[in-house]
Amino acid sequence: MDARYTLEVRSWQKEQHLRHISEGEWLPMKDADGNILEGIAGKPGVAGMKPDGSEIGADFIKMDPGAGFKLHVHDGDHEIYFILGEGFVHIDGDNIPVHGGHVIHIPGEYPHGVWVAPEAERPLIFFAVGHPHKHIQAEDRMRHPHER
Repeated sequence: MDARYTLEVRSWQKEQHLRHISEGEWLPMKDADGNILEGIAGKPGVAGMKPDGSEIGADFIKMDPGAGFKLHVHDGDHEIYFILGEGFVHIDGDNIPVHGGHVIHIPGEYPHGVWVAPEAERPLIFFAVGHPHKHIQAEDRMRHPHER
C-alpha cells in the first residue's frame, strides 16, 4: 500500500473534515480591498492538506438579492456548486445565469464575478471548492484582476 494513502486515511478527522450547512454562524466576507461585502456571508466548510503540502477546501457562501462579488481573481482553480436560488456568474464578458444544481469550473487567475439580481426571490447559496484553499475571511482570498 502507498505510504501517502495510509497517511491520508489516518489524518482524516470527522470534527474537521465533515460539515453541514446548518452548522455554525454565517460570517461577513470582504472584498479585495478589505471592505465588508453587504449581503454576502460565508460559513467555514472543510479543508485538508494534500501530500504536496497545498491545501484543498470548500466553504459555504450565501448572497442576498442585490448582492455581488465584483470582478476578481483567485490564486488557484475553483469550482462553485450552486445549491439554492438564482444568480449570475460574470465571465468572459457574459453574465451566465445559474441556479441550484449548476456547477462551474473557474481556472486560477481567471477574472470573474458572481451576483444576484435585486428582484430575486431568495438568496443564492453555494459552496466554493478551491485549490489552494483560502478561508472565507482570509485577507488574500480574492484580488483585483490587475494584481496578478
